[in-house]
Amino acid sequence: MPTSVIGLFEDQDTARKVVDALTKAGCNEDAVETWSDTGADDVVERLVEAGYDEDKARRYGEVLEKRGALIVAEVDDDKADAALETMRKFEVLTPEALLERSGNQQQGEQTEKAQVIEEELEVGKTATTSGKRLKTKVSEREVQETVALKEEKVDVERNQVGRTLKPEDADKAFGERTVEVTATTEKPVVSKQAQVVEEVALTKQSGQREETVSGNVRRQDVKVEEVDRKSDSSKS
Repeated sequence: MPTSVIGLFEDQDTARKVVDALTKAGCNEDAVETWSDTGADDVVERLVEAGYDEDKARRYGEVLEKRGALIVAEVDDDKADAALETMRKFEVLTPEALLERSGNQQQGEQTEKAQVIEEELEVGKTATTSGKRLKTKVSEREVQETVALKEEKVDVERNQVGRTLKPEDADKAFGERTVEVTATTEKPVVSKQAQVVEEVALTKQSGQREETVSGNVRRQDVKVEEVDRKSDSSKS
């Protein structure tokens, strides 16, 4: 499932360097967007779509109307940490830090700062499409059946007979006639009949499920220490 990784940077020059670094790290260039001088409503809509809280998205949108560049990278889950680490090689700013920096530059102040940085786990969601497809395939197989067939045949039998006919029988014996005996033989006849033996149906069911997403977030704290340097003095 793709994850949206975002980073706010001071200017477009820095944003271009970040995009080049993400591309070299294996991110698809078409999946990396750069937003600057953009209306707040457009930014809010894009970040809410990526899973961000609307109030937080609104802060980003208000800043981008004035200055800065926002990068939104759509990456696979297993590449999200690497993309985030690539962005951190540059100076990633919060909306408040960017506004404060802008104010200081306008006043001509020179301030050295260390940042307290804390990651937040932003979990979004995206829809993926999956399903099942039914395809029919015609195959053939040989089927053998045994059938009992009735078979008749006519045999001719000749017998030698030495019998003398009486004159009156002889007149009757001579004459043309036909004697016929028929035989019946059965032959197999094959016919086919299609029968529906099974039906397969696809049914879509809708529901909801909950899934717990975990990730490691880091925090950078600032510790204030007193600097007390003593210089060595030499005695003459």
